Amino acid sequence: MRLTLPGSVVPVEEKVEAAERVMDLLIALLNTRTRMSKAQIRRAVRGYHGDARAFERTFERDKDLLRTIGVPIVTERDLVHEDDVGYRIDLESYAHPAQEFTPEEIGVLSLAASVFSDAQWRSVAGRGVTKVRGFGPGVPHDAPPVRLAIRPPEAAFEAITEAMARRRAVQFSYTPLGAPRRRRRVQPWRVLARNRAWYLVGFDLDREATRAFRLSRIHGPVVAVGEEGAYEIPDHVDVGELLTRQRAEPVTFRLAVAPGRADLLRARAATAGTLAERDVLSVTTTEVLPFLDEVAGYGPDVVLLEPAEYREHLVEAFEALAEVDRAD
Repeated sequence: MRLTLPGSVVPVEEKVEAAERVMDLLIALLNTRTRMSKAQIRRAVRGYHGDARAFERTFERDKDLLRTIGVPIVTERDLVHEDDVGYRIDLESYAHPAQEFTPEEIGVLSLAASVFSDAQWRSVAGRGVTKVRGFGPGVPHDAPPVRLAIRPPEAAFEAITEAMARRRAVQFSYTPLGAPRRRRRVQPWRVLARNRAWYLVGFDLDREATRAFRLSRIHGPVVAVGEEGAYEIPDHVDVGELLTRQRAEPVTFRLAVAPGRADLLRARAATAGTLAERDVLSVTTTEVLPFLDEVAGYGPDVVLLEPAEYREHLVEAFEALAEVDRAD
């Protein structure tokens, strides 16, 4: 994140994510000595390119978003020239009261910061914990005794969250487990992590019902369609009930496991014989996709025997790993 110097021009071709643009706007308004006109904001904040009408729409949306999250943006007009409008942040209202954290609270925040394995998110979380430590008593900088981990979201994440901020529907190709790939049109409401996976929750325009979509099953680009501000996001969505309702019927898997391997898998499996010097195990679960991801993680030590129709998911997982290996 960086701000351009006043008077400089942002290259039109530079792409700036919405979250970064809003943060740059906040920093610019916090650091102005008096107030900033729209022309100054447009020059100083990265992401405000395009024609004047596009800038007006984007700036108004960003300004409303900051006010929604509690940033007191003040609009000031010149007493003589009423068309001379400027913006600033009421620093007294925006100032936070003194904060103090106990060692236990800082420990919990440190554990939370370790969740994301994605490099960009990990660095941001790390900086936040460093700042929090400054508000508390002396706390050892050792790593938490336990660690949590969550996968970074798939490539569709940014396009979906951008469309969600603009209240635009999205269109994408989606392959439900055990069903053919189809085009889906969805009004995005939430993007969240559950059961070791990322999900989009929203209103399916074709089925006229609330649905959840696993991001890893989205293929190709996510395209925003329709007008901005086309819908409102409900205040509450029972995501747990929705995922339970969409959960598949229990599926029994037969697996050939190498001797002495996959102890966690063996702990909840039933033995169903042997095959080619491997133990054949049986596992029944309703968490089909997370279970298949777990099986993929064992590599050649675990072979899926049945049901055969779920092998496609494992093939896709191994192909994705191969792509990462080639990229490295």
